Amino acid sequence: MRCCLTLCALIFCLPALRCGENSSDAAKLDLIGGSEKKTPGPQKPIRSPSGASSAEGGFVVDLIQDLVFRRERDRWTLQTPHAHVTVEKLRLGGVDLVFSALPMTLGMSPEVALERALRVNHRLIDETQGAMEMVTSLTAARAARKRNVIPVMLLLEGADALTDRLERIPDLKRQGLTVIGLVAGHSNGFADVAVAPRENGGLTSKGRALLQVCRDTSIAVDVTHASKRAFWDILIEQSGAIIASHTAARALRDHPRNLDDLQILALSRYGGVMGLVFNPEFLRHSEPSGGSTLQDVVAHIMHVKAIGAVDALALGTDYGGIHPPLGLEDISKLPMLKNALVHQGLSDVEISGIFGKNAADLFSEIERDYGALKITREDILRPIEAECDAITGEYEGLSTGACNGFIIDSGPTLVPTSRIRLRIKDMTLSPVQLEIFGEPSTPWQIEGQNLSGRILFTRVVALDNSGRGLLPLPANRNLTRLFCSPTRTSSLKEAVVWGK
Repeated sequence: MRCCLTLCALIFCLPALRCGENSSDAAKLDLIGGSEKKTPGPQKPIRSPSGASSAEGGFVVDLIQDLVFRRERDRWTLQTPHAHVTVEKLRLGGVDLVFSALPMTLGMSPEVALERALRVNHRLIDETQGAMEMVTSLTAARAARKRNVIPVMLLLEGADALTDRLERIPDLKRQGLTVIGLVAGHSNGFADVAVAPRENGGLTSKGRALLQVCRDTSIAVDVTHASKRAFWDILIEQSGAIIASHTAARALRDHPRNLDDLQILALSRYGGVMGLVFNPEFLRHSEPSGGSTLQDVVAHIMHVKAIGAVDALALGTDYGGIHPPLGLEDISKLPMLKNALVHQGLSDVEISGIFGKNAADLFSEIERDYGALKITREDILRPIEAECDAITGEYEGLSTGACNGFIIDSGPTLVPTSRIRLRIKDMTLSPVQLEIFGEPSTPWQIEGQNLSGRILFTRVVALDNSGRGLLPLPANRNLTRLFCSPTRTSSLKEAVVWGK
């Protein structure tokens, strides 16, 4: 059965370091069953964990740079001294692979804009006189670095030019196109974007056809600009093998282009990659009138680590298209970020993963196995729309008004005689499990009911030392309500119903 196309979740959660923040055990979160392995997970993970040993460690990857955009707007080349990215600055920054974005220029038809972007990009590379070269695979990129040449691959931001021309993709692949973002800036015939007016839409039938061609040609799919619903649709369609080339944590900066914790965790659990952008607009806690700093970048990295998803992190600087943070003024300053992460206590393995290994592992798998990948979309869970619409008994803290959708507020503190009701609104998905976060080592009693109030089951789930508990749910589409009650006075930080 293919998962339906609805995205939502019910969460009452601390707005910053939420999921299991009380312990490093949070890094062990598993959204498809935890240590109990009660539900099936992907049979073929697309990427090995960043902790796996690799002879290819130290390969630094930047998932997106806006070289073409800046060449068109400000005439910057890869030799312009004040440019964010030059050949010399790439070498100083230790960068081994660059992804150059192909923007869709306003005022042109998508087809004309694509052709122009391709010409400008190739001219930029040709002007380096052999210091940089276009490649079509990770294997070719590694070979180029052995010759002291910096390889470049292409990322298409918005697939509008391919609407009725999917047959062009193999030719574009031969020109270096390795990543396709279905949307950018506006919705199109493939999917909807994360901003108004169609932010609630998902993947279309044309979008699914495009994804099939991407699998057949070993091209990665970028969900950076996609709506939440499209994100989950694409994640499932591609068995998790996706990237978000330049984004940040919505928990620290509430911007529709940023990813919430569930999306970031899903990338980690199912093998995707999140490129952290350096754009102040997506980094700051409030409107970024004062810009941002290196420490803002570090804060987003530390948040992703805190929720147990550091193995999905990568670099997606977007140099050339941003006003860089103080301390990271251009690509040559990347060693400053590495030093800051060492100071924060990140391990060599984690830093190596962020700076390139996580991304390189994904592209290596795509290059080797993507076309023959066994799609396991039935094993990938998505959050089910629900709401907390009642609390009975005594409680302290925020009322049910705090439980109105998606990762916004901390939950209430309940006494054993009280309970909170979760009402499942989206009945198109089958509930598979309930995942809750609260105070460590607290047992919670969970009661499931149908629409008429008949009790379907009563079970107890004990939260572990990180404050997380997982309860498999019976495969019963009549399950419409869950009642949660602690066995001692305790707060509920988050509750998510997962289904397929």
